[in-house]
Amino acid sequence: MSKQAQRLAARQQLQQRMAEKAEQERKQRTVWWSIGGVGGLVALVLIAWIAVTVFSSDEDGDEAGSTASDDTATSEAPTESTETAVPDGLPVQEVIIDSMTMSDPESGETAECVYTPTTGSEAPPAEQPAVGTQEMTIETGVGAITAEIDTANAPCTAGSFTYLTSQGYFDGSQCHRLVTQGIFVLQCGDPDARAAIEAGTPEGAGMGGPGYQMAEENLPADGENNYPAGTLAMANAGAGTTGSQFFIVYDDSTLNPASYTILGQVTSGLDVVEEVAAAGAM
Repeated sequence: MSKQAQRLAARQQLQQRMAEKAEQERKQRTVWWSIGGVGGLVALVLIAWIAVTVFSSDEDGDEAGSTASDDTATSEAPTESTETAVPDGLPVQEVIIDSMTMSDPESGETAECVYTPTTGSEAPPAEQPAVGTQEMTIETGVGAITAEIDTANAPCTAGSFTYLTSQGYFDGSQCHRLVTQGIFVLQCGDPDARAAIEAGTPEGAGMGGPGYQMAEENLPADGENNYPAGTLAMANAGAGTTGSQFFIVYDDSTLNPASYTILGQVTSGLDVVEEVAAAGAM
């Protein structure tokens, strides 16, 4: 092939490569323009959605505020806004038990009790009074609560409280649970609850106990509202795990009749618990 023919062939190849490159660049520009157009459309849709959401939230907030105001106006006691109130949690109104005392039991019949150790701690004597009643006094930062303890029908539980209160076991403890829906109870008696709450870990409250457990006793009959307002009963984690945690029922409640020992009845101060309940849970 002559040099002239070689130059002609090289020129044609160069022109072909340049044409292919130009076509490739044109296609890339088309793709980027397409992407840009889609991106712009997405941005417009997003802006429109944000605008609608903001205006809708303002309207919903006004309605919720009106509802909360109406509820407060018609309530006999102040309540939390429905936007923040929860049915089960730490009471908004802090309840610290300053002291808890029990009157001496009556003499007479006795019962043989079984206190099963869980941590090696000392337990009350196995033989406990099983006659008459005792008076429990709970002094709290929001008011005093008294209860008549049914020693005759719950001798082992009453004996445990007599033993624990004599040691100041409940003094300085904090009531850690309030339930305002389904059942209506304020729960106390965990000696470790206050430390957990003050440490910022309230989910750890409700785990503590006296180092021993006992069986349930003085259980109610089955039926509606078998734990009426004013009932003082024992919490547990299952059959045979009753310890030191107890709850005060501030409004008629229906519970499993085979689960929770009825220790006694509140004789004064139920209004204190009702006020705590009115403040709500968090």
